[in-house]
Amino acid sequence: MKKILSFLILLIILICKAQNVQKFENDTLTTSTGFKVYENLDIKIGTGSMNDGDFKFIRTNASSMFNYYSTTGYQGLANQANSFRRSNSGLSFKVKKIMTRGSKKNGYVYYVKIGQGLINYEMDVENAIRSGEIIVPDEFLPKSKNQIQQIKESKYDKLIKIKELKDSEVLSEEEYQKEKEKVLSEN
Repeated sequence: MKKILSFLILLIILICKAQNVQKFENDTLTTSTGFKVYENLDIKIGTGSMNDGDFKFIRTNASSMFNYYSTTGYQGLANQANSFRRSNSGLSFKVKKIMTRGSKKNGYVYYVKIGQGLINYEMDVENAIRSGEIIVPDEFLPKSKNQIQQIKESKYDKLIKIKELKDSEVLSEEEYQKEKEKVLSEN
């Protein structure tokens, strides 16, 4: 029984990790919620998540000559100086590029470069979606913790049931493996 419980806990942890992974393949960034970002995609801007209405997860591109670096000027608040302005709410911007930072050893972080004209902005897409700074279809909004908990519980319950059926010899080992794979592949 302890082995089964340990296996199921490990399985739940792996499922949770798999749900929070970004993938970058064939010039397309797929967020953890399934939203796909690629060059020339029009992204509609939502509302800023900072207290003054400016954007926290969309900011002046770090390599831009317009990026503000000082921590003593602008009242010591370089983050606010580089933030995307609230006046951009409701506008659409084209994705110019998907930028990768990091390493294989430490992991990668992906930023999306948007802009019009000379000034480019970089966007942390995952956090921009979570905070409502960009507008995505409802199906790509993050699930609430309660919804995720229900998904975990339902998979957990199904795994327990099919394990019990196998232990009571209702299912053969082959049938058990097929059913287990089916449950694990569910979204």
